[in-house]
Amino acid sequence: MSVMKSNGERVILPRLGREDFWKLIHEHYAHQNAHRWKALAILALRENAGWPLDAIAAVFQHHPGHISRILVKIKREMRENFQQSPEWLGMGDPDEFEELQDQSDREKQEAGFSNPQRQSD
Repeated sequence: MSVMKSNGERVILPRLGREDFWKLIHEHYAHQNAHRWKALAILALRENAGWPLDAIAAVFQHHPGHISRILVKIKREMRENFQQSPEWLGMGDPDEFEELQDQSDREKQEAGFSNPQRQSD
């Protein structure tokens, strides 16, 4: 499927959906490991749904500090196991993707977004 931008440029949309994403996660990361699936659920609640640490801690019956450590670990493991791919994201030029990614990384570091390596103030 493709769409046209307002400037007339044709953009091909990826055919991959949520099912493909979770199949990839299952096959290449979580398998049947209940701890990894739990960590992925915690990550999704925090990053996708914006839940506060206290609420996630209450649901999983953990201390907020433990939830924070789980988040740091799962983010590190995901970064180590997966590399963002221009093909996966439906982007054509890998150099363009790297430039956008570098810009995005700088913005995230400046804002302190989800970076377990960031130094606290």
